[in-house]
Amino acid sequence: MFGKILFVLAFIPGLVAAYALLLRPILHRIPAFQTFYAEADGFWAKVWAVCGKSITVLWGYVLGGIGSGLALLDKVAPAVGDADLKDKVTQALQSNPQILGYILAGISAVTIAARVRSLLRA
Repeated sequence: MFGKILFVLAFIPGLVAAYALLLRPILHRIPAFQTFYAEADGFWAKVWAVCGKSITVLWGYVLGGIGSGLALLDKVAPAVGDADLKDKVTQALQSNPQILGYILAGISAVTIAARVRSLLRA
């Protein structure tokens, strides 16, 4: 259990450092990405550019993240050291959090699809 947590605590910062030190300079030199990096060089500017400068798509990503997190609650609970996490969340939500997760992921997919459709039509 402790090994998994330690692995995650070492792996995530390692990925961030690898991106910042190795991948980011390479991506800056690729002509296809130069326009993207010119308008989105900071973190929040990049998030805004990845969302297509659309609050609807950003909202879809937020709902998708929440839905995926709730759908994977059974797998995440042992990693955080609380085997009863699902029971606690279920009592708080008064329903099955996995079903709620799938519903939120579905809402996210529909929201993103609708926004992308409207962007392609414009």
